[in-house]
Amino acid sequence: MAVKRRGVTASFMGEEFKKLIKAIEVEAKSSLVLGETGGPLLDLYETADALVIEADIPGIDPDDVEISVLNDLLTIEGIKRERIEEDEKINYLCMERSFETFRRIIKVSVPFNPKKAKAQYSRGVLKVTFPKVKDKRGEVVRVKVEKD
Repeated sequence: MAVKRRGVTASFMGEEFKKLIKAIEVEAKSSLVLGETGGPLLDLYETADALVIEADIPGIDPDDVEISVLNDLLTIEGIKRERIEEDEKINYLCMERSFETFRRIIKVSVPFNPKKAKAQYSRGVLKVTFPKVKDKRGEVVRVKVEKD
């Protein structure tokens, strides 16, 4: 399929377009940000005094999950391990579940205190709660000028 407009022809299924789509897919897998798909599904919401993130991570050991904050970026990452005993022999007839690492990076626009975070894991849902702090970036601060 091609579109011609003002003397320029664009082929939507050409090699350059296919390369662009592939590059976008690779980038999306390597750095997932809120609003994109992939990684654990999550909800991000705020209450009067807290910022709360709930992420679906069923089948993952909480010891295999790491939560970190750098500036306004919250990262949830971990690994889902296959649960097989060493001496158990298994011949899969169908294997649809994946056992791999995951990472989800969320840009948070609400000011919060990462040092007082609490994380709980229950029934496959990770709930991380951060107390909110007053945003002082929009506040006017007067500085007194002193004479020598």
